[in-house]
Amino acid sequence: MYYVFMLGPAGSGKSFLAMAFHNWLEEHGLTTTVVNLDPAADWLPYTPDVDIRNYVTVDDVMKRYNLGPNGALIASVDLMLNYVNDLVEEINEEKPNYVIVDTPGQLEVFAFRKAGPIIIDSLTRGYKSVVLFLVESQMVLKPATLIPLTILSLATAFSHRKPQLSVITKIDLLSKEEYTQIAKIIENPSDFIITLRSSEQIILSEFSFENSYTFVEKIVENYLENAVMVSALTGDGIDELYAEVQRVFAGGEDFYTEEPSEIL
Repeated sequence: MYYVFMLGPAGSGKSFLAMAFHNWLEEHGLTTTVVNLDPAADWLPYTPDVDIRNYVTVDDVMKRYNLGPNGALIASVDLMLNYVNDLVEEINEEKPNYVIVDTPGQLEVFAFRKAGPIIIDSLTRGYKSVVLFLVESQMVLKPATLIPLTILSLATAFSHRKPQLSVITKIDLLSKEEYTQIAKIIENPSDFIITLRSSEQIILSEFSFENSYTFVEKIVENYLENAVMVSALTGDGIDELYAEVQRVFAGGEDFYTEEPSEIL
């Protein structure tokens, strides 16, 4: 059993990619359980097999503790810890090949609060897991958004301490020229840095000039290494996404039956 977590900023397409990846796996003969960990979700493009909203919802927390939406979401994520064993039991009953976990739209409350990494560790104990960090394709085209997102991706990886892959979503919204531009950035991030050096959009005053761009170049290269471009709407790139996921899980081999590893 392998765990695939969807993390990323609001609007990056986590729920739709969870649906698309689930459908792709099922179509290729692999059983899949989809877990919703967003207690604030009003609507999802899929029907969750396991749903945190059966145990805690933001609306209930707002009423019970007299909190606003933001405070209730934070409290709800913390309250999830009380139900991790119930979620694990539901997942284990299904015994799927893959478990796809959809996370809250507000990345910060899950990835950076203590409860988020604990929940990830508790769900996956004994099994291999990978985190997909999603970024909307249009954001990659702008240095002013790509650089903060690459830093956010790195910070998220430090928080959960799991293997993490970069996924660029919604490529169906790109023009041919934009698609080519992003593909070139992925293939050779140094070209992006050259463009950035000649741009007046970014000012990094906290470092010396050369150190600023050396820092930026390293984190951009780290984010773009093995990045996959996908569309949940058309299915483009899902084959490549599966290949990258399997590279992490099994060195590129297709799925094979695996028992939980021994917990020390």
